[in-house]
Amino acid sequence: MLRRALLGLVSLLACDSAGVAPPAAPPPAGSGHVPSEMSLKTGSDEHVDKDMPSESPPAGPASPVPADASSKPSLPPLTQYAWLTEAGGEPPARERLAAAIAPPPGARRVPLPEGSFGAWLRGLPLLPDGAPVLLYSGGTKPNQAAHVRVVDLDVGDRDLQQCADAVMRLRVEYQWAADQRRAIAFKLTDGTPWDFASYLGGTRLKLVGKKAERVPGSPRPATRETLRGYMRTLFTYAGTASIAAELPRRELAALTAGDVLVQGGFPGHAVLVLDVAEDDRGARYFLLGQSYMPAQQFHVLKNPGDAALSPWYRADALKTGAMTPEWGPFTDRDLRRFRDG
Repeated sequence: MLRRALLGLVSLLACDSAGVAPPAAPPPAGSGHVPSEMSLKTGSDEHVDKDMPSESPPAGPASPVPADASSKPSLPPLTQYAWLTEAGGEPPARERLAAAIAPPPGARRVPLPEGSFGAWLRGLPLLPDGAPVLLYSGGTKPNQAAHVRVVDLDVGDRDLQQCADAVMRLRVEYQWAADQRRAIAFKLTDGTPWDFASYLGGTRLKLVGKKAERVPGSPRPATRETLRGYMRTLFTYAGTASIAAELPRRELAALTAGDVLVQGGFPGHAVLVLDVAEDDRGARYFLLGQSYMPAQQFHVLKNPGDAALSPWYRADALKTGAMTPEWGPFTDRDLRRFRDG
């Protein structure tokens, strides 16, 4: 996520004489994370001026109801979540999102195309029930009342993978798993395109005034380490403002897993629609996930406005405004979707 101070992309960046940040030091042994090349995400955050406390507890102690066997769709294998196996070996045994959280009573999960982003999100691996949300620093998030489950997704050791960053991270990880690597592409806050294919070809950023320019460099191997380098730069120079501008709006009637609720700006926030269910009357319900400020583990949110329905939200609530535990209200005007679904 970008800071208010990042409106010009450059105000806090320490660059060499060519305008390019020096290379990052190697990560600590055994950390499994690669530190940021160009970390501007220090100090004030997009969220801090919002008229609500950044760590306010939600209303109600709602918890998810375990899913029964009839509500569990076919899920991708855990090998499709590549960060789990970066250190080698088989992925750890993990409970999956769709197996852990049942649809609301009387509702069924909406069918999704096999191999789609939404179907992949349903298979997200979870940490054990009751796990706390940890910050990038390793400390415990002060507000532990906002989530029902924590996704087993590393957050790194820098204050980078905040709200919009976590949304982009999951999208990139899906495209990597689906062998859509040439489709990995976003725009930075100043509109500069930042695609993985060009990054593999050696493209890097050079800052000229307040504009990021793409300049050629040496090709890079198509490895997980290279992907993480691409994402570090992405998280530094893109955020809620850029994805709100880049992603097309969607109609509420078409709400599906993989959609994004985003309020772009400085401050701003973004949450990801993780699953959608529907009842016999056609009423739709959805689950939300987020990271937040400071960078922290991605987690499934409670519904502070309806303890009986939590963690599900009513889609109709977006017509007037839906509050999440730490942000809101979101409305259907905030609904976006990635262009290729």
